[in-house]
Amino acid sequence: MQQTANIVVATDFSDGARHALRRAALIARRSGAPLVVVHVFNDGLWARIRTELGLVRDAAGHTAEVAQTRLAQLRDELLDEFGADFPVRTEMLSGRAARAIGEYLTALPARLLVVGEHGENWVREAVLGGTALKLLENTRLPVLLVRRPATAEYARIVVATDFSPTADRAARLAQATFPEAWHCLLHAYSVHFEGRMRLASASDADIERYREHERINALNRMQTFVARHRPAEPLLVHGYPATALLEQARTLEADLIVLGKHGGGTLEENLLGSVTQNVLYHAGCDVLLSP
Repeated sequence: MQQTANIVVATDFSDGARHALRRAALIARRSGAPLVVVHVFNDGLWARIRTELGLVRDAAGHTAEVAQTRLAQLRDELLDEFGADFPVRTEMLSGRAARAIGEYLTALPARLLVVGEHGENWVREAVLGGTALKLLENTRLPVLLVRRPATAEYARIVVATDFSPTADRAARLAQATFPEAWHCLLHAYSVHFEGRMRLASASDADIERYREHERINALNRMQTFVARHRPAEPLLVHGYPATALLEQARTLEADLIVLGKHGGGTLEENLLGSVTQNVLYHAGCDVLLSP
């Protein structure tokens, strides 16, 4: 019998990790997927802390026991809230967070990894700047970055699209994972080399005609794209992709932004390119990255 794919949430017991844990639990409850709560204990990190703070020699061992206890407490809290039959278990890993979680995920049937925005100061090479981005480079799983307290299910979702296969997967992931939410498919178009056109003495009218040409082209592609993802609503805006996405997410009061790791359209990016990183660092809401 095929195993049900798990939802995995990483915790360092910080407030940000608590937000991620609750969001993961809400998704697991609605989808019926088992939830796995993982914590990575880094012996090398604690050796450095022990040296810098002058802690006793067995402090790291004691801290590992405390971490195990806190994991058990988190599990019990979830069982109290969601019921004794809620499928949750905990795992204690060791090593560097990104590598340990990445290796764990390769051996586990999983559908989603959930992480918090910030870790505790000691782990903080920033979970966002370090662990989460490294995980994205090494996992084929969708990764949900949680910024806000999870008080309710996602209601308003903006999905970035450049009409690439990656964007198509992102839209399908969003609709499959959060079918009851309102979905907006956003595409930002722009005039390539507009600055160079001005240097070449192109008039405002010339540039405006070119913008209209790009708008019509984008509109035609959007109509084809949205037909595959109804009832999502399309939205075309003129501007730089990251800026437009962030502005529209605020305007639409989105509680989740969804985008692929990279696109293949007008702005070809590497694995975690400028648009993706811009959104990760500046979005005021949660962000789901699709492989």
